[in-house]
Amino acid sequence: MRTFSTRIILFMLIAFNGLFAAVSPDFPIAGWAVSGNTTGGAGYGEVTVDNTSDLKSYAKAGNKVIYVKPGTYAGQIDVGSNVTLYGYPGAIITQPHGQSAIKVSGVSNVIIRNFIVKGIGAVDIDANDCVQINSGASKIWIDHLDVYDGQDGNLDIVNASDYVTISWTKFSYTSASSDHQFSNLIGNSDSKTTDSGHLRVTLHHNWWADGVKERMPRVRFGRVHVANNLFETKTSSSCVRAGYKADLRVENNVFIGVKKPIDLYEGDYTAVSVSGNYFEGTTGNTSGNKTAFTPSYSMPLTDVSNKAKAYALRDSIKNFAGATLPAPGTVYSSSSVIPSSSSFVSSSSSLPPSSSSVISSSSSAFVSSSSIEVTEAAILEKHGSGSSNQTVVAGESIASFYYTWINASGVTVEGLPAGVSYVLDEEKKNVYFEGTVESSTPAGDYTFTVTTVGNPITNAVKSGTIKVTSTTSIESSYFKSSGFQITPKIIQSEASITFNLKKQGLVSLSIIDLSGREVFSKKWNASTGMNQMIVNSSSITAGVYYVQLKTPASESIQKIVIR
Repeated sequence: MRTFSTRIILFMLIAFNGLFAAVSPDFPIAGWAVSGNTTGGAGYGEVTVDNTSDLKSYAKAGNKVIYVKPGTYAGQIDVGSNVTLYGYPGAIITQPHGQSAIKVSGVSNVIIRNFIVKGIGAVDIDANDCVQINSGASKIWIDHLDVYDGQDGNLDIVNASDYVTISWTKFSYTSASSDHQFSNLIGNSDSKTTDSGHLRVTLHHNWWADGVKERMPRVRFGRVHVANNLFETKTSSSCVRAGYKADLRVENNVFIGVKKPIDLYEGDYTAVSVSGNYFEGTTGNTSGNKTAFTPSYSMPLTDVSNKAKAYALRDSIKNFAGATLPAPGTVYSSSSVIPSSSSFVSSSSSLPPSSSSVISSSSSAFVSSSSIEVTEAAILEKHGSGSSNQTVVAGESIASFYYTWINASGVTVEGLPAGVSYVLDEEKKNVYFEGTVESSTPAGDYTFTVTTVGNPITNAVKSGTIKVTSTTSIESSYFKSSGFQITPKIIQSEASITFNLKKQGLVSLSIIDLSGREVFSKKWNASTGMNQMIVNSSSITAGVYYVQLKTPASESIQKIVIR
């Protein structure tokens, strides 16, 4: 019954994918905010609010986890220290004239997640930003916001603010904005030398979408890490701009159809390191200069070195960036997640079914959000016959394996090649990997990461590499033709191989595994006309093979599967 109901749910999700919004996993904090030991209101009391007056009062007072019910709340919301603001789906904060929607100024240890933040429209005046991080604010995590139409900027970080991470946030502008569609400023003046040594900011898995023209971000003084973001806006004039004394590390991002992805501007930056990015349909500079800082933190990055990998990250960000987190306390299940329609791969029915399983595609990561209490670091243990580092031909299946998580509430997964899927079994605390690499997947090394979530001490990270090779790497050494027939192509015990010779001669038959190793061979003098040979597969390990036939007139090769 469990397997049947899961299949019905999956069918419905695939069929109606376009009608529902994606629900994002609860990805863990990363980047500079981790170095700052950002915890928000954890350890303080909790409160749920449903009106603007209470929201403003509790937010300003600080020392609280504040859950905000669906509805529209008129800013400005001034946020105090030691605060977590978490919006239910449908929580909207609006920007008033002359102020910000959310202001984080001169305070410390703040987490803001899962809000739509609506500006009043960008105009070319010295106004306020939709979200403002100002006046030495430090240890700040902004996550899963949908910020648009900020009067001055969408989200600016200025005046010696520090240890900030911006993640899974969508920035855009609509027709309500008429000018100055400049999204994100980090450091607001060349003359503010007091910013030196501050403005340490990480931006990851954000989406600069339509309407944004510049500042994605523009940086002065700061040590800013721009990684695994999506730049796809039809209105751009420049993307990442290196201003005065900027120390920028720009890596593994996806730039599609934008102008001047890397803007070195006046050349007075400290350094701009650019590596591992994907550029498609872009114009203008894509290179950096000098060597930028090395982050003090570790943060797994998704490889985007080819189109398939880049599109997988693009789809993940488009699905999950913005106010896409579930209501507080929601436990993820297969019925509450909508996978990407462009890359969904259902799991094999051979995987153990579970009522709490979550089935995912290569471009998505789903986790359990159930809370746990632990006193030790998280652990990931590898199991199964398949290696976490293996080679597979495009169009063929990987050797399955799985990890067990301990002292954690779940895991995230990133970096799998298209077609390889995984299933979370929350009851057994396992994540299973299985699937067939899509035949169109480019050859290359696909490094994936498995990261535990929910451990307050230390989460565990494991990685592996699935090396995808093209069939041409094996077939190119042979002359290919349809010179013989194999019946059946999927072999249980034996197969019939037939071919027609115009002239008697020496014939050789070889069976070759995917690494090019010969596992069977036979030579004999064949007669003129139709010939048949029966091959017994009982001594050959199950798998995918190539059958090569050499005759006096030709060489041919075909693919078979031995069960």
